Amino acid sequence: MKIADALNEDELFRLAYHTVKVGDVYAITMTAANGIKPKPGDTSRDKYFVVLGFDADGIAYGGVIVNSQINKNLPGHIKMYHMPIKRAKYPFLRYDSFVDCIQLKRVYPNKFNEWNYLGEIDDYDIELIIGTVRESPRESPEHLAQYGL
Repeated sequence: MKIADALNEDELFRLAYHTVKVGDVYAITMTAANGIKPKPGDTSRDKYFVVLGFDADGIAYGGVIVNSQINKNLPGHIKMYHMPIKRAKYPFLRYDSFVDCIQLKRVYPNKFNEWNYLGEIDDYDIELIIGTVRESPRESPEHLAQYGL
């Protein structure tokens, strides 16, 4: 039995609130509601989510996802917002990968018991990721501020 199985939704929320920090990486099942486009025939995708910030109420987390490769159909000016990260530095990665810094994704801790903690991104890379997100043409100062960025 997992500890999360013994907790109600409010207790899970509090656990997430006191556990999750900037730089943490979780494997999370994400949907279109989180800004993820599932593959045809699927309703969700499992993604690595890097926590970058929290909204003022602590009920939503803003972050970015990790992709094993950059979509070759993206225009060049969008591809440049994909930061490479190496498996040698982050052993939880299956491959050398890319952090998609083009737009923040939102997740809620109500399914915290379904998240799988993988590790964390070091401070140096988190600063690079946050800086890249701040420069993104698809992010607004208001949206960034919503998550303390």
